[in-house]
Amino acid sequence: MTRCFVTLLLLLSFLKADSAAALERVVISHSVRGGLSIGPLLYGIERGFYRAEGIDLIYVSIRADLGIKAMLAGEVDYIYSTGTALRAAVRGAPVKALSFDFFKVFHSLMARPEIKSAVDLRGKKVAVGSFGATGDLAARVSLRAIGLDPVKDVTILALGADAIRYAALQSGVVQAANMPLPWNVRMKREGYSELFYAGKVFHQPLTGLTTTAEKIAKNPDQIRRTLRAFARSSRALKEEKKEFLAFVEKKFSLAPDVAEEAYGYLIDALSQDGFVEEAMLQKTLDDERKLAGVSKPISASEVVDYRFLRDALANMKGRR
Repeated sequence: MTRCFVTLLLLLSFLKADSAAALERVVISHSVRGGLSIGPLLYGIERGFYRAEGIDLIYVSIRADLGIKAMLAGEVDYIYSTGTALRAAVRGAPVKALSFDFFKVFHSLMARPEIKSAVDLRGKKVAVGSFGATGDLAARVSLRAIGLDPVKDVTILALGADAIRYAALQSGVVQAANMPLPWNVRMKREGYSELFYAGKVFHQPLTGLTTTAEKIAKNPDQIRRTLRAFARSSRALKEEKKEFLAFVEKKFSLAPDVAEEAYGYLIDALSQDGFVEEAMLQKTLDDERKLAGVSKPISASEVVDYRFLRDALANMKGRR
């Protein structure tokens, strides 16, 4: 099924102008369709950073677990969800993280206007996307942060996409829901209560560039070019605020004030030149290992390969 899905997307991509014919087609996947966590990636495509490296980067949105399978099968070149990739690596998948964008989870526990505190939420229903995913973990972290036991004090329901959870809140099917950026910003303006922003305490590598050990061995040149464009995109997020905001306002249909506030979340969570603290990364691996029941210790050096990122940053020195 995964092969058919990705093949269809690739066939559709061939309808692009002939000017792309000389470019190398590279596919990157992530589960997000409209969240701002993919903003830097899409902005880099828009700005032509990948094309400048001879790459026609195609972004496809597929479920995270299917993205891993597609990458291991050679149907996808990279996945953007480093959190998903690290979980797969802990379980023995031959994947390597090459760079990181953000290290804070962009999720907020949003509640109906009448729910003002943990006391009001006790005994109520909370919606997440799917059990075990980052959003589910973020919701449980948020509930604990406001003093609620996610098992005993509330009922958590897996309802799927952001829009479905929002509709469930509107209708009163649930009283709270885990919502990503920029949904939380929009919803605050509509009168919903932000009970807790998980990014305050939930720190782990969120997005970045991940590929397989096989691709590292067989196509290092493509990785170097992709990382150069990827690093330029992250730098542009910081240096081209006006242009980036104009892009996301149009791309995600955001009001200027919503885009401005959301930008603050992005900058606050942006990694330092694609690197994250080793202690944070090791804690993430240790936590995932415990959840997976893996007894063998796994070090950060086993699942991260920064060589191409270092080369990209060295190449960027003095370039604008």
